[in-house]
Amino acid sequence: MMCNLVFIVHVIVFVLTPQGSLCLRNVHVAVPEAVERGSKVEMKCLYDLENEVLYSVKWYRGDREFCRYSPRDVPPLKIFRIPGIEVDKEGTDAERLTIEAATQTASGRYTCEVSADAPSFQTAQVHTHMYVVVLPVEGPGLHGLKRRYRPGNTLKVECVSYNSLPAANLSFFINSEPALSQHVMHRVDGDTEGGTMSAYSTMQFTVQKHHFIRGKIKIRCTANIYSIYLKSLEKSAEEERIRTTPAPLPEVHEAVVYSIHRLPENSVNGTQSRVSPARLYVIVLVTLLLPTVLR
Repeated sequence: MMCNLVFIVHVIVFVLTPQGSLCLRNVHVAVPEAVERGSKVEMKCLYDLENEVLYSVKWYRGDREFCRYSPRDVPPLKIFRIPGIEVDKEGTDAERLTIEAATQTASGRYTCEVSADAPSFQTAQVHTHMYVVVLPVEGPGLHGLKRRYRPGNTLKVECVSYNSLPAANLSFFINSEPALSQHVMHRVDGDTEGGTMSAYSTMQFTVQKHHFIRGKIKIRCTANIYSIYLKSLEKSAEEERIRTTPAPLPEVHEAVVYSIHRLPENSVNGTQSRVSPARLYVIVLVTLLLPTVLR
């Protein structure tokens, strides 16, 4: 959680006394921009009186005064009660205002009014705004991210932050870069008026090759409420590799080669010698079976 951002508002009162001197100056307030409901809040109203004497410091919520500090009065501190704003007397003085257990009523505009005593009676006012918020019980959730993607796939995820007031602002990041606004849609659901609210954001885009860094794409969702709350959740998906099937090798058949011998010729009388019936049978049988064997 981030530290509260404190707004400091400065004002210089250019009021001349009858003697022509500038006395009350550098009036400013230090008030948290936002505080969690139920927490103690300290505000400061700071000023430079130079040679003047402080007459009073008044605090307003909206147009209603609820606290006054006048050093000449007894007691110097007066509280004008506003329901929902409880002033801690021990923590309030000429410069400090402490509110116990801030409620939703404490949200709004605050004014510090500083007045100098005689002879100048200069008065200066400065304004600022404080919000009382209800923080989510847990950080944002990220749903819908698959384990793997390939270029051309559609990536669609949803980020959710439940039960806060106001609803959290949700932002998407792709590899630490903000997502394009045209890829993101937001919606807010609330149960009842004044109750907590839930924020939903959906991001959808077509994955490209450049989205993968070292084979991964990182998606981060960030939820923030003013300067008081900032939480993120990041998940990653891997690039799906396309498997290639190798081409089949051509079939190889072994050929069986049989040697064929010519029959001897009779060189004496120039006529072929006769072939016995058994040898003739073998030759015919080999001729018929050879094609089958070679298949």
